[in-house]
Amino acid sequence: MSRSTALASDPEVGSGALTVAPDDFDSQALGIRICRIVSLSAREPEEYHSLLSGLKARLRAQAWQQVLRRTELGHFAEIWALERAGFELMDVGVTFARTLPGEVQPPVADELVIRPSTDRDIEQIAEAMVRAPWGSRYESDPAYDPARVADLRRRWLWNSHRGRADVVFVGVLDGEPAGYVTCRLDRETGHGEIELVGTLPRFRGRRVAHRVLAHAVGWFSDRARLVSVRTQATNIAAAKLYQTSGFTLASSDATFRLTID
Repeated sequence: MSRSTALASDPEVGSGALTVAPDDFDSQALGIRICRIVSLSAREPEEYHSLLSGLKARLRAQAWQQVLRRTELGHFAEIWALERAGFELMDVGVTFARTLPGEVQPPVADELVIRPSTDRDIEQIAEAMVRAPWGSRYESDPAYDPARVADLRRRWLWNSHRGRADVVFVGVLDGEPAGYVTCRLDRETGHGEIELVGTLPRFRGRRVAHRVLAHAVGWFSDRARLVSVRTQATNIAAAKLYQTSGFTLASSDATFRLTID
């Protein structure tokens, strides 16, 4: 969630290397200094350990409070090294993807009107969604103040509306925002990404997310070759939504956190 530049990189240890960068968005929203390991490579388990063993002291000297690392679940040597260095598992995620060989026409949405978001839409969506359980690592981490977690979610919605996403589609029922989906396009790779999909609590059970997601796929279909979406592995409802919408499981990952202070 940040486009930060490299903070520091270790000299090579054998064939391994490690690079850390600040996470500006999370740091500002949550009120603590957070950085991420953006690259970590080694050939042997001991090389991973050597790279990570002194990391906590170096980051403490620079007044960082947390460091995060997201890695693929199949990277066992790295996972074992992270745990050995004191990192704790905070999240397991799954990414679903759908290839788009050509234009896809979304089904007729019936009484649901789907259109780009307005400021008023985001005000109403943010007000309703920040109070609903999110089921994320942010809510589980005792270092994060619940009010700041709610603010992070609010900022994410507003940032998407104001340009982080290429477009935010809102499904409107009974004259009110009922659901939404954010669409980001990487024009260099031809890949699309959906970061947020949601249905406001009082409209659940009316297939809002399914229809808004289908509209997003249609929008991507003449702009991207592939579209992906990530969710928590425990979010069974979201996984079912993506699978019934033509997405298939592409990868799985784990997020680890080391508390420095």
